[in-house]
Amino acid sequence: MSTEDNRKSPSPAGNIQHEYYRYLCNCSSFAVIGADCQGIIVSCNRAAEMLFNATSSQMLGRHIELIVPEAQRQTLNNAIERVLTQRQVSEFEANHRDEHGESVTLSVEIVPVLDDQDQLTGTAAWVRDITRRKNLQRQLVQAEKMASLGTLASGVAHHFNNIIAGVATYVDYAIHSNNYEVVNRALQMTAEAAGRISQITSSLLTFAEKDMRLFDLSDLTEVVLTFAHLMQKPLSEKNITLELHLQAVPIYEVPASRVLQAMGNLIDNAQNALPDGGTVTIDLHMDNDNLVLCVSDTGHGIAPENLPRIFEPFFTTRGTFAGGDHPSHGLGLAVVHGIVGELGGIINVKSQPSHGTTFTIRLPPQK
Repeated sequence: MSTEDNRKSPSPAGNIQHEYYRYLCNCSSFAVIGADCQGIIVSCNRAAEMLFNATSSQMLGRHIELIVPEAQRQTLNNAIERVLTQRQVSEFEANHRDEHGESVTLSVEIVPVLDDQDQLTGTAAWVRDITRRKNLQRQLVQAEKMASLGTLASGVAHHFNNIIAGVATYVDYAIHSNNYEVVNRALQMTAEAAGRISQITSSLLTFAEKDMRLFDLSDLTEVVLTFAHLMQKPLSEKNITLELHLQAVPIYEVPASRVLQAMGNLIDNAQNALPDGGTVTIDLHMDNDNLVLCVSDTGHGIAPENLPRIFEPFFTTRGTFAGGDHPSHGLGLAVVHGIVGELGGIINVKSQPSHGTTFTIRLPPQK
């Protein structure tokens, strides 16, 4: 045998490596399906046969589209196109029916297949049944939702009971006193209590994202400028400097009263973190297509153990029941969260004790 023939013939070591990779592929819990650049299946492992309830002979030579329902084949083709043209891994979820007709969810990852010279020879689909994981995620979300509802119900009952019990006691006393001043005071207390209940109810509606009003649409930049003008003097009286960092951004219509309410709650939170004065900064800029509004302060920050709960309704570290020196119903940041949700945005917070707090609101592009 010539040297050239030896070069062309696979070595024993190469055969062993090839067999090992074949065993490795067949032992994978992922369904692995290889296809050429035209999307024709050229290989599949045992997991693929089991997942799609088909033998390799039934799959080989067919288009890779068969692994997803017809309604999602365009998504698959788009993913393959990205892999072939950009060599970028594409991932998506697909629906599937198992051999019993039950609906399952598949995670599909399309990757490029390259040879030793880094030339594209086709694509491979790595597929896994993630139905159990998705079900567990849904159960977890449901459990968290029920826990939040329990906390919400407990908070509502607690606040309403305190208000109603106080009114009932005073009204009962007034009924038996036959004293005009006492009766008048009881009526005043009842009116004040009704106002507090109305405020809590309104805040809960906002938190529930059911109170969107679009009759006072204004440009967000103008709303921020108006808010800063209104707050500059009250803040300066508390030795707090208000700084504005506003970049030129496109016109972004928002319900002015709702955004003013949200910013007011954020500033209220900042003021309480700055009992000895400091700086509050409002920053407005673009990040790619998203509009970003940041409200930050140089205050005492938020304890790490409290950060995950600050948007929960009725959670407060400032109310009388939490050791504070004045009442707080704990709905301020929950209302902010609800308003941002109404606008289709998200809000995040970063804070460290003694290093201040920054609330970042990201709003999506408007159509």
